[in-house]
Amino acid sequence: MVFPKLIDELISLYGWRGAYLALAGLVALTILPVAALLFRDRPEKFGLSTDAGLLLATADPPEEPSFTREQALRTGVFWLLCAAGFLTNAIGTALLLNHFSIMQTAGIAHRDALLLLSLVAGVQAVATLGTGFLVDRHEPRHLVPLAMLMLAVASALPAFGSGIAISVLYALSLGAAYGSQQAVNAAGFAQYFGRDHLGAIRGASFVFGVAGAAFGPLPFAASIDWTGSYAAALIGCLVLCLACAAGALAVKRPTSPPMSPCR
Repeated sequence: MVFPKLIDELISLYGWRGAYLALAGLVALTILPVAALLFRDRPEKFGLSTDAGLLLATADPPEEPSFTREQALRTGVFWLLCAAGFLTNAIGTALLLNHFSIMQTAGIAHRDALLLLSLVAGVQAVATLGTGFLVDRHEPRHLVPLAMLMLAVASALPAFGSGIAISVLYALSLGAAYGSQQAVNAAGFAQYFGRDHLGAIRGASFVFGVAGAAFGPLPFAASIDWTGSYAAALIGCLVLCLACAAGALAVKRPTSPPMSPCR
């Protein structure tokens, strides 16, 4: 919520290169020391229980699954989570990179566009906490449509509307999409595939997330260059989000690691 205004001020004072260097220094002085000094792996290694020592909901908890990366790749839920992550990164990156241009088209001034970015971040935080509460009570695959519908709304609003009211709804929807997808993505892979091979599985899934961030802005650039509007790209994003939400309804929970194919 703070950084949009901070970065805007840094760019005004030092240019975009100076702003990048300032942000790099901030990361080096904060995130890196925290990660080096405070990061811990499995709580069991330190004599602690999972979930901060909270009592289990049942006396006989279900056995934690243990999928290898190859086994996870043969499940529908892996590809569902990857598809949702790809779309969120692709559309979210494109919307943020083109935020000021989209807001200008909607008649929003630069200063108000900055405030809307802060609103996105605030809603994202609330949505992450709220969806985390839901993930404890519902399967992650059942919450994917929630994130995708919010992202679909965020894509539709700038395509079909303008003005401050539409732009506020857009910021609310985008923040909700980001936050809900973050919680689903963080919990989903561990819940379905266990922790034994989680690093390898998450490594494979990150390929799709990074690919989405790299690919996402390209259709937006083509749309504005060829048609003079972002509407074509936004409508395409809307359709893809609805398709992913519908696909989530057909994906089943993997009950056990699938057997390796015979050679």
